[in-house]
Parts: sequence; C-alpha cells; structure tokens
Amino acid sequence: MKNLIPFFAMLSLMACKKSTTDSFPINPVAFSLEVNLGFGSDSYKAGDSVFIFSNATATNQVFDKWVGDVSTLKNVNEWRTTLKMPSANITVTATYKTITPITFTSTIINGSQVYYYLPATYRGIILPFHGAGGSATGWTAANLENLEFCKYAAKNGYALVITESKDRVNKRWDATATSVDIANIDIILNTLQTSGVIVAGKPLYGVGMSQGSGFCSIITALKNYNAGALYCLGGIDQVFDQSTVPIIWNMAAKDLTEDPNRLVTAKANYDKLAARGIGSAFNINDPTPLYPARFTIAPNISITASTEIYNGLKAGGYLDAKGFLNFDPRVNNAWLGAIPPTYQTSAYIGDIEDQ
Repeated sequence: MKNLIPFFAMLSLMACKKSTTDSFPINPVAFSLEVNLGFGSDSYKAGDSVFIFSNATATNQVFDKWVGDVSTLKNVNEWRTTLKMPSANITVTATYKTITPITFTSTIINGSQVYYYLPATYRGIILPFHGAGGSATGWTAANLENLEFCKYAAKNGYALVITESKDRVNKRWDATATSVDIANIDIILNTLQTSGVIVAGKPLYGVGMSQGSGFCSIITALKNYNAGALYCLGGIDQVFDQSTVPIIWNMAAKDLTEDPNRLVTAKANYDKLAARGIGSAFNINDPTPLYPARFTIAPNISITASTEIYNGLKAGGYLDAKGFLNFDPRVNNAWLGAIPPTYQTSAYIGDIEDQ
C-alpha cells in the first residue's frame, strides 16, 4: 500500500489541471431507510452509521427483534441499535412478543420487603439487587428499564424474587463474607420454599445494579449461584481471583464520573474469569441520541409530551448537532430548567431523568 501512495499523489496533482470541459461536484447518492413501528426513517448516504429505535412496548409486550433488511444491523435483538446504510433503499420492522403482564406478590419475610413473580412454569429464579440508595420497588415499579428486564425474564421462563438491603438508612448492601444480607436472602428463599411458593433446587441467578453489583458478585460466589449479571460496576475485584461462577458485565461507556477507571477494573475482572475458561462476557453500552419520541417509553408520557420535552432540551442548548447530550447530567442539573413546567413534577421527572 505504501508503494501506491506516490501514485495516488500524482493522480491528485494531475486532477488539479484545468480540463477543457467544466466539471461540477457530484452529490453522494442518498438511499431511503424506512423504520416500521419505530424511529429513524430518513435518507442517508451509503456507509452512514444510523441509530434506529423501536416504538415503546405496552404492558403486555416485550420487544422481540428487527426483521426485514437487517444484514447490516449491529444487533437485531435490541430495541435500540445501529445499522450501516447500504447502497440501496431498505426497510426494517420492529416486532414484539405478547406476554402475561407481571403482577408482583408483596410480602414481608424476616422483616424485609419481598416481591415475587412466578410464571406458570419456570426454569430458574432470578434475584435482582438494587443500587445504592435504592429499594425493591426499583425493580418492580420505579425504574422503567428494570421493569422491562423483569418482563423479559418472565417471558423467558424465569421466576423473580426481589428484596432490599437490610440497611434502610444508607440503603446499601452488606457486601462482605459475613453479610447480614446474604443470611437474610437465605432465610427468604427457605421461607418461600417451605411455604410452597417456589420449588427447591431450581437454578439461582443474581443480577446487580450499581452497588448491587458488588453484592451480586459475592453472593453468587459464596452461594454458588448458576450465574450472575453485573450492571454499571465491575463487582468486588478479589472475588474473581477464585470464583467459578459465570458472569456477564454490562457497563456504561460514559458512567465514569465517580470512578474514571471503572471500565478498566471491570474488564480486568472479566479477564480473570476468561483466562480460567469460566463462562463470561463483557459489554459496553454506548450513548444514544435523543429523538422526539424517546420519552414515550414512560406510559404516562405521550408522543406530544415527549416531543415538547425534547424540544425544550434542544432549545436550551443541551443537545449537540447529532442529538447527543453535551453535558454530564450527574454533575449538572441545570437542564431541568429546560423541561416545560408541565412536566417538572414527580409524575414525570424521574422517568425523564432515567432516559
């Protein structure tokens, strides 16, 4: 290739010589993308990287996959993904699965709030763990993405048992070898088994969000769960020196405000398991742009309301030319002033922040 560089340079110089025929720049050909039951439809040049998004799901739905001209999609199974525009007009369509809406049973066991949901038949039990300052309702109602996770889990044949840290002041899990929370979860599972709610011997899976990831990493190792999933934090480093439990890491590319080395340490923990041949995966979730319908994921936010919220952020200068946030919402809350007053209430603002 290096030997061809002088040749290309010579051609470029020759091209600068005036021709007897006037020439005009040729505009790149644009091709159309049609997104059915979703967003991203427009005209693009071949090779453009394009974000597409499905419509929000109903309470009795989960996103299934994209169908149609999907050969250049990054992930057909994700409701928001990217594609590389080919040299052709293409159409993609979002599809959905119908589910039985989740209705959690609420109870108190050993002084702790517990919610559970069991599909008619289930192949395992997932125990989700909230982040610092959180509670069990963060998985059952308060956080839309967490609730969507629970819908997927139930649709795929998993029961859910959800509780919260015993510390209800700082609301953090005790992530130590002598953890009161590990002992409490043992009591909760035993109680549910004894009462006939869940079947003994079913595979157990832990899912940790933020500080719950540290707790998830230690409870899955000490109690020999079948697998674990860690979101946003990499878990307790020392656990992975010896743990044999398969783990998947799902990290956020820009979630580095509290710890700039967060992705590096999480990847190092993944490498420990991978080097020993233990099932593991490491994913990084990149930012996606806002678009007018983004906030319709919240059931109480209409397309009209979502568009007004989007326009407020755009007019306030909080989006770059491509629709990405141009600030860190974890250290700057001035953007709240750009939200139309109608939506600056507790009924809306939490769901807006989550997006």
